Amino acid sequence: MKTLLKSIAIIALVAMFGINANAQSACVDKVAELDDVYCFNMPEFMIKGIEKLGGNDILKATPIPTGILKKVKNIQFVSTSKKKAVKKAQKILKDLDDTRKYQVIFRSSSNKTEKVAIYAYPARSERFNEVVLLINEHDRQLTLFQLIGDFSMEDVNDIEEELNDDKTKDNDEDLIIIDASKH
Repeated sequence: MKTLLKSIAIIALVAMFGINANAQSACVDKVAELDDVYCFNMPEFMIKGIEKLGGNDILKATPIPTGILKKVKNIQFVSTSKKKAVKKAQKILKDLDDTRKYQVIFRSSSNKTEKVAIYAYPARSERFNEVVLLINEHDRQLTLFQLIGDFSMEDVNDIEEELNDDKTKDNDEDLIIIDASKH
């Protein structure tokens, strides 16, 4: 019961102090501004505060390995389950496929119903200051996590491994891994 109350207090605190961070990706910001889209920003001090208060269970609920959280300056979470908003977001997020800006580190597809991708900025680099994890359940649900910080290719691979672990638990997933740093 005490843990539940702590979790509720942490979520309330986080909701009250939601702060917009300076994001690299204009397309993520555009999606966050759409109608029927839930957007939440968690800056570094909030992440550290949740960890200190013992709220790691909240952070573990994301597909982001806890070791990487130490490098995160801001997490932006964007989600919608409204069909119209999902379609608009999909069009806006096509900008992430611009290989001059972003490199695709990982793509996964499951029976054409769920698509997962990890994008890193800047492209053609071994260090990234933005990582975008996009989970798109065909026209029904769109979720993305934008991480701002200082990340290596190894950090991004850790996120990919976390996703693979989740996929293995969910069975029958076809994975396609692309390492654009070698091109």
